[in-house]
Amino acid sequence: MAIGQYRDDPAEMDDLEREVAAAQYPEGGLVVGLGLGIVLPLLTSPALLVIGPVLGGVVGFGLGRRIRDAAIRRRRADRSTAE
Repeated sequence: MAIGQYRDDPAEMDDLEREVAAAQYPEGGLVVGLGLGIVLPLLTSPALLVIGPVLGGVVGFGLGRRIRDAAIRRRRADRSTAE
């Protein structure tokens, strides 16, 4: 998984990026999105069951990436104000 400037080697990441990457926000969002993409069509319209998990997974993964990026920005801002 790329963090920052497309770095996916943990040795190239700084300590802050490693902490946030370990939280696995995009992966967690993917799992939650898939789950919601299955459950919601079952409760509403079974015809949506074909596309629901795919859309839910994509949206969940995208939200997870945004949360991860925001966490990195927030921690960097906190670190710079603390110094």
